[in-house]
Amino acid sequence: MKRKIISLIFFLIIFGSFCFAQIVNGDTLTVQGEKILKVWGTHYERGYATGYLFGNEIKLISEEYFIGCVYMNNAALYESRRNYFLDNFEIEDKYIQEAQGIIDGMIEAEIDLFSTILQRDIDSIDVLMSNAIVDILALGGLNDDLEFGCSSLSSWGESTILDPELAGNLVVTRNMDWMPHPALLENHLLVVHFPSEVDEVNWACFTFPGLFGALSAINEDGLCAFMNMGNNNNYTNEEDLHPIFLSIRNGIEMYDYNGDYEINAEDIVAAVQEMLHLSGSIVHCANESYGLVIECNNVNGTEIRDDTENTVIPLYHLTATNHFRKLYPPASCYRYDNIADSLAENSNMNVHRSWNLLGGAAGVSNNLHTIEFTPTLNLIKWSTAEIGIPAYLQIPAEFDTEELFLLNTSTHPELLSEISLVSTFPNPFYSIASLSFSLPEATSVELSIYNIRGQKLTTLVNERKGRGEYTVTWNGMDDAGNSVVSGVYFYRFETEYKSESGRLILLK
Repeated sequence: MKRKIISLIFFLIIFGSFCFAQIVNGDTLTVQGEKILKVWGTHYERGYATGYLFGNEIKLISEEYFIGCVYMNNAALYESRRNYFLDNFEIEDKYIQEAQGIIDGMIEAEIDLFSTILQRDIDSIDVLMSNAIVDILALGGLNDDLEFGCSSLSSWGESTILDPELAGNLVVTRNMDWMPHPALLENHLLVVHFPSEVDEVNWACFTFPGLFGALSAINEDGLCAFMNMGNNNNYTNEEDLHPIFLSIRNGIEMYDYNGDYEINAEDIVAAVQEMLHLSGSIVHCANESYGLVIECNNVNGTEIRDDTENTVIPLYHLTATNHFRKLYPPASCYRYDNIADSLAENSNMNVHRSWNLLGGAAGVSNNLHTIEFTPTLNLIKWSTAEIGIPAYLQIPAEFDTEELFLLNTSTHPELLSEISLVSTFPNPFYSIASLSFSLPEATSVELSIYNIRGQKLTTLVNERKGRGEYTVTWNGMDDAGNSVVSGVYFYRFETEYKSESGRLILLK
């Protein structure tokens, strides 16, 4: 991995030196006291905006939490773990570019990158390594006082059928429990991504500046995933490792990761199963109508747990704490037992009770975030800890997901022009799809078709067009004249003023 990372970063640095200053594709706002960052564009552009707008916070967390607390200000220990990371982890180019974007944005914002402990500048490898923090914990030797907990509860079907709001649909509540370090307590952040990549979807993560993996994540299609630490971190395989946060992000951010034409929990399963991880992890994922728990570690691989495999938890509920229940024989956990006792007494669930039950049964002093997601109500609740007050005891901020996944075009008019959205008909289609758009003025237009891997198949339009309405067709063939197979495809529409991506489903 070392050669791969260094060569790509060298290219980015050299390329950047010949380019004009990068536009900052980011917007910040505060909702009910919670900080939100919205970023759009490529991975590099989103990273750049993050570094430019939150560079001071990233530097603070790097110095005081990661280097200072996790590695106990031990430069030799830090550098040894960094070398291990370089030698044993494989990171996709898109994340390498995003990390470099963060560093470049910090430089443009004139943030001092020099670390007095490391006696060098913080770089993109340090950013990537911070996103592998729970993986590197498996190596041991770090601060013994670190606490990485978490618990979650999802309910659906018969357990929510009596609630008029849920009517059988899902509610999931999550406690994210980490050591309450001041650098984290002062810098809670909700980051909302609007990717320009044709095979990615809008998604949000509840996190801290610089952590761009999916610790607690929700996408626009109603899929969520929450990562808990497992209680067995034994490892025997040390080649081609992948950070669990980035594996989960692949499943959340990439459209239909497993290629079954649906956005659901199976996408997270596929993304986690595909990679090898160093530490033990328990990933609670869910969509509108059901939940799954993924249990994995380096030695035993991956097991999937659903509600039919519950023992003390009733059907149509799933809960996860920090103890494996299928990958290894269940170990005693008072939080799991408390949740089970509450559900045994009353298995009916509603939005209000889910929040209160998890807090009462599994709330701990190091609870930094409590998140509740109800996909069919477009509702997210999020509370954050303060010094001395855990998140589950705080009044949550509430977000409408439709508003959350909306860019503020009044603040950034360049994001929206009078150019109409592309409309497609029919969709799904069997032989020919029509794609229509209108232009209020003359502009260069490119309209291309891509497969699910992001490979361009054909270009339908690539020229300057005048004002007017246009319709073009795609007959399900690539540039070589070969018919493509049934599946999901993407169109990419670009002008001088805006760009847009959408999906086409071909059925044969």
